[in-house]
Amino acid sequence: MDLIVLDATGTLGATVSAALPEISVSCVADVAELRAQSALAATPLPIVLCSSQQDLLACAEYEPQIPLAYWTDQTLTADQMLQIVRAGARDVWYATAPATDWRASVLRLQGVVVDAPSVANETVRDAETARKIQQGMWPADGIELLNYKFSRRLLPAATLTGDFVDYFPIGERYLAFFVADVAGHGTSSALLTVVLKNISWRLQQRYGRPRFRAPGEMLDWINKRLLEQSAGMHVAMFLGVIDMQKQTLHYSSAAHFPPSLLVAKGGKVTSLEQRGKPLGLFENAQYESAAIDIAVGERVVVFSDGVLELLQQSDLADKEQKLRDQASKTQSVESLWSGLTKEVSGKDDVSLLVVERIK
Repeated sequence: MDLIVLDATGTLGATVSAALPEISVSCVADVAELRAQSALAATPLPIVLCSSQQDLLACAEYEPQIPLAYWTDQTLTADQMLQIVRAGARDVWYATAPATDWRASVLRLQGVVVDAPSVANETVRDAETARKIQQGMWPADGIELLNYKFSRRLLPAATLTGDFVDYFPIGERYLAFFVADVAGHGTSSALLTVVLKNISWRLQQRYGRPRFRAPGEMLDWINKRLLEQSAGMHVAMFLGVIDMQKQTLHYSSAAHFPPSLLVAKGGKVTSLEQRGKPLGLFENAQYESAAIDIAVGERVVVFSDGVLELLQQSDLADKEQKLRDQASKTQSVESLWSGLTKEVSGKDDVSLLVVERIK
């Protein structure tokens, strides 16, 4: 089998099969049926023709080595073409093009498949290099900034991670920190963490020019920067800014879950829960801000949502309560982390940030 067409109606599959009689073409209704095809276990892999960006993303996530082509009956703009390529397409088939163009594309993509072993080795090397670069962007663990200690843990589901944690001073009065969770997995999500690191640098330079009066305004600014990237991916984020003069935490959330926690010395836990749409999707999204005082010995605990997959409880409310109990009873960051990750599912990135006021 040379070519598999994703087509719920069968019309596209029939069109391509009639135009390319010398090529073995089969048609499947959706990605679920594609996954069940034994052909995907064959060597070389068949070419898969998709007519939607969602199908491209689903195929690429399931098997990154699949040679994907995209079918369209419209002329793509430069931005649309970039989106299609980012979704995993290696070629574009236009409905108005002659069958000779589609046949040439099959030959090109089959050439990519033949070279797959050498490409795979190069891909592994590139992924390892990318992993080292990404880890170099993470802030140092256990550092003390003024009166606060910042500890972070990250557990990628794969070589690269879509979770990102950062913390940094802004001038002499403020400390800023955030935990971000980019939707999806793999290289595209990891690339967006580079954008987030750049945003960290720009926040340090721009704070006060113009002046952000609250973290919600900072999230609004970040949202606009992500929309400028036209990445088509969304980001959940918890953002905190500590006022060192007043020892007050100002915070805001963009679809971050589970809720972040403030843990007092006696173990009392306060949920820092807020509503807010994810970043990078909505131009007119609004983000609320709130504030709470932090006493010596108190700590802010922020998880990414991947931690929920590590918990054995079946009910979401029970999982949230488990996190509160763990954060309340466990003083050591290492103990908290090891207790939560001892049974790793590997299905999602997991990250933890603990910000403790030490004096």
